[in-house]
Amino acid sequence: MKIAVITDLHYTKSKIEDCSNRVGERAPELLSAVIECLNAEIKPDIVLGLGDFINNDNEPELLKPLAEIFKRANCPSIAIPGNHDPKPEVFYQTFERPPEFIDIKGFRFMPFPDDEQTAGYNARKSPEALNRIKELSQEKPTILLQHVPLYMPRTIRCEYNYDNAEEIFASCGNVVLSVSGHEHAGAIPSFRSPFPIIIAPALCERNFPFVEIDLNESGKIDLLRLHYLG
Repeated sequence: MKIAVITDLHYTKSKIEDCSNRVGERAPELLSAVIECLNAEIKPDIVLGLGDFINNDNEPELLKPLAEIFKRANCPSIAIPGNHDPKPEVFYQTFERPPEFIDIKGFRFMPFPDDEQTAGYNARKSPEALNRIKELSQEKPTILLQHVPLYMPRTIRCEYNYDNAEEIFASCGNVVLSVSGHEHAGAIPSFRSPFPIIIAPALCERNFPFVEIDLNESGKIDLLRLHYLG
């Protein structure tokens, strides 16, 4: 199973003055380059877009060119909103809303686009989401997808997490991986939680990274590679 991860593009029409390291104005160009690379060279089984496609949630019209580029991928894809994007009901007027899960090559991908945002740019999964994980992660090796990083407290140096992370892990059945964005620097993959945790770095910051993950049939990580556009 080959997975490509793109996150945190922060598209805006002008330079982001308060975060000079972000080049969100180049988001369409960068996303197009990633999709071209994926189609021509990496050829993933699925492409994940894990939020903050745009920088300001009051500019939903900027989602349209990104959605047009995103759907050029020659494989299934999942897009979820981040804290800078509009609310899901607006975001999914442009992007295609994913189902509760997608099964590909024996793996189950579970996106969580509706998680509650909490103080400090953190998040929380609802009781309904916990029940979904408990029920749907039993049948197949499952991969959890969300914008905010999810990890067992005190196992990663990251200022963001789920307020109810321990409760989430207690609800997991056959979960083999969690993939998130939000922390722009990304993080060294952690194997200290009950399953591996990957936090992908932001495409909007140099050297414009995106992530390739290869899983073997048992769900173990065979390859984790950062690709750079510049």
